[in-house]
Amino acid sequence: MTTSAQPFATLSPGWSLALGILLVIAGIMALVYPVVASITAALYIGWFALVAGVIAVTVAIRTRAEPDFGWRVAMGLVYLGLGFLLVTNPIAAAASLALLVGALMVASGVVELMLAFRMKPRAGWGWLLANDILSIVLAIMIAVGWPMGSLVLIGYLVGFQIITCGIARIALSMAASKSPASPAN
Repeated sequence: MTTSAQPFATLSPGWSLALGILLVIAGIMALVYPVVASITAALYIGWFALVAGVIAVTVAIRTRAEPDFGWRVAMGLVYLGLGFLLVTNPIAAAASLALLVGALMVASGVVELMLAFRMKPRAGWGWLLANDILSIVLAIMIAVGWPMGSLVLIGYLVGFQIITCGIARIALSMAASKSPASPAN
């Protein structure tokens, strides 16, 4: 019995290309209007958390005879509370997301800084050190520009993410349209 892998069997190159182009356009719009993109991202996360909370509480109630019922209900309520806060105040939510990004950059920068000094005699340790210093400097810039600068930052991050998703979709579409049709076995 012979099987062949067909990675693009269900991928429509035309629709994938159209989606990729629309994603790139949407990403550019997010870069042009970063504050709107930040608020939209916060609303998206908020609604996702609300839906996840409803699902988590529903599943917990339906399976209440199983262990850890209280913890599962509590987790669902946390999702609901977080979603409610994000949806009712998306500007503060977007600013908070920027602070979280900055805190993560500082934390990873400090940890990798220690790693860089531990690697000091090895070749390439300077690149790690430069990356760590850049991460910490960018985190400081986020903190200094907070809260208004953070709205722009999150919008730019969202825009660049959407653009890279669009470019990846376009590349997959191009690869799918260039791949020869596999013969049926």
